[in-house]
Amino acid sequence: MFLGIIDTIIRIINTLIIIRVLLSWLAPNSHNGFTDIIYGVTEPILRPFRVLIPIKNIRIDISPIIAYIFFNILRQLIYFLIR
Repeated sequence: MFLGIIDTIIRIINTLIIIRVLLSWLAPNSHNGFTDIIYGVTEPILRPFRVLIPIKNIRIDISPIIAYIFFNILRQLIYFLIR
């Protein structure tokens, strides 16, 4: 049961990250209720990864990629430790 909850939470986080990336590609300057919710939920998740990897002159924000990989590794680590 615990593994199922962790798995669901991580899948939701990863899905929200993917939605945010798609929104940034398809409608980068769009402001509506849906995009505001997605950005509001994912920004606190992505902010620590931006601190670790400063963007500076890079035009592409790679923090969603790193966060996505991190959460997948975290899920595998939790599975390994609990099983």
